Amino acid sequence: MSCLSWTLAGAVLINWSIQLLGAVTVYPWVAALVVIAGAWGLVTVIVPWLRLGNRIGLLPWRMVASWGTVGMVLACYLAWAFLQIHASPGYGTDEIAFDQYAAVLASHGVNPYLHSMLPAFAKYNVSPDGFTYRVNGSPVTALSYPSLAFLLYVPFLLLGWSTQLAVMMNALAWAVAIVAVFLVLPRPYRPLALVLGSLAAYDGYALGGVTDMLYLPLLIGAAYRWTDFVHGSGWRRYVGPVSLGLAMAVKQTPWLVAPFLLVGVVLEARPRGWGRSLRGAMRYVAAAGLTFLVPNLYYLALSPRAWLHGVLTPLSGGIVPAGQGVIGFSLYLRLGGGSLAAYSLLAVAVLLGLLAAYALTYPVARPVTFVLASPVLFFASRSFGSYLVALLPVLVVSATSTELAHGNGDRPGAWSGRQLGRRSSRAIGLAASVAIPAGALLYAVSVNTSLAIRVTGLRSTGQLATVEQLTLQATNRSGHEVYPHFSVDQGGAITTFWQVAAGPRALGPGRTARYTLRAPNFPAQPSIAGGFQVMAFTTRPGSVAETVPYIPDVEHVTLTPEAVNQPIPIGATVKIQARLVNQLDQPVYEAGVPVYLGQVIYDQLGLIYSEAVINGRPPGQTPVTAYTNANGVATFDVIGTQATTDPVYFEANLVNGTQFFPYGYSSILAVRFSRS
Repeated sequence: MSCLSWTLAGAVLINWSIQLLGAVTVYPWVAALVVIAGAWGLVTVIVPWLRLGNRIGLLPWRMVASWGTVGMVLACYLAWAFLQIHASPGYGTDEIAFDQYAAVLASHGVNPYLHSMLPAFAKYNVSPDGFTYRVNGSPVTALSYPSLAFLLYVPFLLLGWSTQLAVMMNALAWAVAIVAVFLVLPRPYRPLALVLGSLAAYDGYALGGVTDMLYLPLLIGAAYRWTDFVHGSGWRRYVGPVSLGLAMAVKQTPWLVAPFLLVGVVLEARPRGWGRSLRGAMRYVAAAGLTFLVPNLYYLALSPRAWLHGVLTPLSGGIVPAGQGVIGFSLYLRLGGGSLAAYSLLAVAVLLGLLAAYALTYPVARPVTFVLASPVLFFASRSFGSYLVALLPVLVVSATSTELAHGNGDRPGAWSGRQLGRRSSRAIGLAASVAIPAGALLYAVSVNTSLAIRVTGLRSTGQLATVEQLTLQATNRSGHEVYPHFSVDQGGAITTFWQVAAGPRALGPGRTARYTLRAPNFPAQPSIAGGFQVMAFTTRPGSVAETVPYIPDVEHVTLTPEAVNQPIPIGATVKIQARLVNQLDQPVYEAGVPVYLGQVIYDQLGLIYSEAVINGRPPGQTPVTAYTNANGVATFDVIGTQATTDPVYFEANLVNGTQFFPYGYSSILAVRFSRS
């Protein structure tokens, strides 16, 4: 296993070398890292298989080499983080912007729970697509996290570091988590920490503004040999609950870990009697709770209502559903959606069911104690990928450390009948723990939404190839009045809510209305080249309805020749063929399809009208239409009329026959005309 683990670690280094190569032109110093990482990766792949044995003289070198590999992976990761920040310095989510802005306010003695976070959007250049919206279309502008989420930044702000502070803290926290996992894993499995730490999902979330990275080192500390709280002694046994309390003071996800951990503490101590086990659980709760209160107590005392409102915002509902959990059945398959509250009830049912199953199968379930919160979030109305993968490093630490401490000898005891009652009782309990969440799931996907909506038309931005206006038909199938609010989903991301330019604010029962929607900003405009769907949200009850995916025609055109590398004399003819192809660039044999060829000069000071002749039309006419032949090819004869410093750029496109929007743009062909 050790050889295979180190081979994977070496492959990770080689992959980092490949990823960083694209930056060497702008940042030549990256070339040194690319070469060294590639070479080190090859050595890491090869040497473990040489079977050099465990000679005493080799042990120090192996330790140096292993930590050298850790250092190389971290160096590559942090270099990549540096490059990503310089390429896109804007904060990717509102949560990371809120945390740093709250830290700025706190450093000036202002209670951030009483202050709007709205200025954070502009201050940290957060795209509107990074906002969190409520179902009524308004963005969340209140601080929504416990106090340690922003207090971690305050010392650095006081030292004068503010530029990209939150993003770099995220990146450094993930680096600390990688090292922590490497340290506590059994020696044969340690290289897997480097593999896990280099996965694109984690690195992308860390730089993209997902602040789960801040609590991960703390939760890893809580997971390592967590059963020592029951079986150990002295102050070290309190490292676990203190770490858990601090993790809970950063973000709400660890809150869902706590119930499983407390049940585990009780059952781990059960052989000593229920009294001692319950007292142990109370001590664990007290240690974790007091630690949680330490950073929060000041703001809780200043304004209990504001603090509670803030930290409970992610759990209180009213926020648009999103993510890749079971909510996708309603968002994309149009199953249910009539009650967003049903998904909240479903998550509670799953939590209770998992707690029951965990208790009934303990200690068989002990290795997965720290990851059972992820299935709960999978069934919630907001179920992002970060919720599903954040706890995996913690699972690895928890499972390996507790199983090494206890072995497998006590596992059959879960089914022995003495600790958890008769087998039949356990079977009934397990059946109920599955049946109740299953029933809640069926209910959530069967409550039909009251609205039926469909796209009836659109207006595009032409060559920008985005949609800036939509027309919809909406029908209220319920017996009560609804107030719809509209947004667009493309690629699983919900945009800023669109402005209703025409259409009733309230749609009566059984009524059908026509709505005209306008994009509020450019990031909200979906690409005309891909599919999108419109979503309608209502309150009282909270529900979501969506159109079928609106997929523009997938055909487009390709130009032949692909490039003209030599100047073309004035008066000479350049034959340009535009071929109709499908989504996979396979030829489409359809005659009579109009293809439009445009011409323009892109000068560094702006656009210049060019004067080329296309298919005998007047000089400079653009676009010019030609029709495809039986082979799906439209031909354009282009003749230059004047020599210019800049080339003339030609681009072909198609036009939708009913909505008349352009689409299917070809690549650009540059032709330079000369006098000879």
